[in-house]
Amino acid sequence: MYAILKHGGHQYRVSAGDRLLVDRIPAEIGSTVTLEPVLLFADASGSESGSVALGDARVTATVVAHRRGRKLRVFTYKAKKRRRRTLGYRSQLTELLIADVQRQESAAAPKPARSRARPQPAAVATEPSAGEEAETVTAERAPAATAPKRAPRPRKKASDGA
Repeated sequence: MYAILKHGGHQYRVSAGDRLLVDRIPAEIGSTVTLEPVLLFADASGSESGSVALGDARVTATVVAHRRGRKLRVFTYKAKKRRRRTLGYRSQLTELLIADVQRQESAAAPKPARSRARPQPAAVATEPSAGEEAETVTAERAPAATAPKRAPRPRKKASDGA
């Protein structure tokens, strides 16, 4: 059983027992946090996605530690202009231990059955004129609206180069 969740602009695939490094969360070490939104939930019965189907899916995690990411050095320069600049950056991270990935079944919203049948084309009824029967034309065989035809462009005359 696993879930795909979104946190801090990233998407993570998690299951129970995984350790995860995410952007800093303002929570104490040892506290339990709930990670949302869950984008996809998969178990032995299949996978589900969508906000309606996953409204009750939850991923709970325990905060293990607050860490700093590796140091990044950024060096920029402009050629022949004596412009040089060095920048450094370390991201603030939180290490999480995924405790549980669960989805509670709700009795109020039954799972809709999937049908692979093709939808039938909509029928278009035409008004009968005097003395004619009504005719029903399906959308697939309906006459297409024709665009007015344009006149051909006049050709340019070749001029003598003399």
